[in-house]
Amino acid sequence: MKRLLVPLALALSLVISCQQEPTGEHKKVTPEPRRGGIYRAALPWSPRTLDPALSTDTYSAILIQQIFDGLVQFDQNLNVVPALATSWKVSSDGLLYSFTLRSDASFHNGRRVTAMDFVYSFTRILDPKEESSALSFFARVRGAAAYRNGESNEVIGLRALDPRTLEISINEPFAPFLSVLAMIGSKVVPREEVERWGTDFGYHPVGTGPFRLESLESNQIVLGANDSYYEGRPNLDRVEYTIYAGAQYDRIYEDFLSGRLEEAAVFGANREKLASTTTYQFYRKPSLSLQFYGMNCLSNALKANEVRQALNYAIDKERIVREVYKDQFLSATTILPPGMPSYIPENAAYNYDPDKAKSLLHKAGYGPSGEELSLTVLSASKSSAAQKELALIAKDLAAVGVKLQIQYETDWPTFEAALSEDSLQIYRYAWIADIPDPDNFLNTLFGSKSRYNFMQYKNPQVDRLLSQALIETEILRRVELYREAERIILADAPLVPWIYLTFESLFQPYVKGLEISALGRPYIPLKKIWLDEH
Repeated sequence: MKRLLVPLALALSLVISCQQEPTGEHKKVTPEPRRGGIYRAALPWSPRTLDPALSTDTYSAILIQQIFDGLVQFDQNLNVVPALATSWKVSSDGLLYSFTLRSDASFHNGRRVTAMDFVYSFTRILDPKEESSALSFFARVRGAAAYRNGESNEVIGLRALDPRTLEISINEPFAPFLSVLAMIGSKVVPREEVERWGTDFGYHPVGTGPFRLESLESNQIVLGANDSYYEGRPNLDRVEYTIYAGAQYDRIYEDFLSGRLEEAAVFGANREKLASTTTYQFYRKPSLSLQFYGMNCLSNALKANEVRQALNYAIDKERIVREVYKDQFLSATTILPPGMPSYIPENAAYNYDPDKAKSLLHKAGYGPSGEELSLTVLSASKSSAAQKELALIAKDLAAVGVKLQIQYETDWPTFEAALSEDSLQIYRYAWIADIPDPDNFLNTLFGSKSRYNFMQYKNPQVDRLLSQALIETEILRRVELYREAERIILADAPLVPWIYLTFESLFQPYVKGLEISALGRPYIPLKKIWLDEH
């Protein structure tokens, strides 16, 4: 069966509607956006924090994107466009960035935003006491190391020339830096509110965004419209997020059909039902993301490359994706997903070969005449699809002599904490790009110093290639450096690439103004949505 790889720039969206588009003199006129209404959405897990500097999960990012703004933002086609900065200049050597800020943007507490707020916010990311998830992206700012080492009480590369002019200077060219400034972690925060709430700021977030936090409960989070938003008040009055802990997608789907939600992600058997519906809007779009099984390379059972390679050969990914997900997703053979710069299908390293798996396990001392290999996998999702997937994986591994024990932890903060424990062996995880740059996958997940390297993977050659790619200004050379790094990582096999995720979601027919990019759900601008419930 042929598979169609859609270019990143192409907005692939399918809209199913019960109405035909009128033609001729009776052609329907696009209605003007209506103000008012409550938009009800689902969160598969509870967010860990709503502090942008400390956010590490998709569920936090979904809300942070609505509460906060940064200097710049991504549009629907992943171009970097103005947000709180109206314009910017970059020096010819790529070391100095100058931004001119809006004069009409205010925090939710009523105070106007100034360049010093960005100096504070970015300095806070570099503060060693904060342990910011965005730290690695700002480490190249001039003076960052001296500040973190306590040799200076300021970061000399962050300067407010006046209330509306911000300068950022970096030590060496950093190709994705402008995209970094559009990330969730690069939002501006007010110093007085951070100092007021301390470590609880993530539960009392104050930003400049189109929505502000109204309430945060264990099962529901409510955002209200920001009447003073600089682009104008959003059309929606409120956004209500119900938390379906443990990714209860069947329940989410049922609540959507009964009219209790405005949107619902589409998975498994529910997707097949779409073929007969003409009632709802169905959006499908390629996503810069990867679901994978990470392996702790320091675990005694997984230290040998041969064992990790064997697990890659042992699992019939295409069959499982076909049976569980009805070919909704493409089974993954690389780390970088299609559409990401540097993606190359020729980097695929493993096909389904149980005999090869047995041979590698025997070489590592496991098998009929050796020691039995028993492994444990940890999953945050206990959805019916996840359980079927894991059961089939366990069956494939059993066929090559590997016993797999499955554990579930549906509380996301607890699951996330477990990823750093020494006892961790294998974990089920998904990575959705923060920025459309290969560094955000390869360096973030496999760099030896990255906080997201839960695989404990270390390869000095890979580190050198990734460091070189970050400062490389010649595009084709940069592409090849990432491709070479990916080839080495795949050969070392610290993970089993699983599937390239696709954004697929149902929306009620009256939901208008949707804009969906390849960065997926966290970057949907709810400020543009309105409800046409006439």
